[in-house]
Amino acid sequence: MTQPSTIYKPGKLNYVWNYLSSTLDNFKAKLLGYRTYKALLTQSGISDPVGTVLENSLGINLTYEFDSDGFYYAYLNKPLFDSITETIDGRKVEIFITPSSFTTASGNQYIISAYAIFFDVIEITTYDIISMTFIGNVLGNNCSTTLEIRVYNK
Repeated sequence: MTQPSTIYKPGKLNYVWNYLSSTLDNFKAKLLGYRTYKALLTQSGISDPVGTVLENSLGINLTYEFDSDGFYYAYLNKPLFDSITETIDGRKVEIFITPSSFTTASGNQYIISAYAIFFDVIEITTYDIISMTFIGNVLGNNCSTTLEIRVYNK
């Protein structure tokens, strides 16, 4: 006996997939104690960084912008931050950039930092500690750069 063809309709499969995905995200958030947005960042020259999303249980979208050497901005599609440590609804939030520092084969030493500067904006900076200058073209070029936003459960 064949199964009814209604199971195979794209709309039904999308509904089932979205339901299961949402249920698994909720279970994972309860188990870990937080929801997360995680993206791998790459950049070439003075172009805007590109974020390849690895995980997004927060349901947010970010657009990235290169401002000037050493200064990048990530714009969220909706307000999230009330301060650098709290969300608008009072939950704890942390922003991680990995690695936060590294040394290249040629001996350059860089520090990378990321933090909320407005309700929906994250500033990312790259700094060369040897020359004591902000420097561009670092994200994802000399090392894999990952940006993660964690919002903890209440």
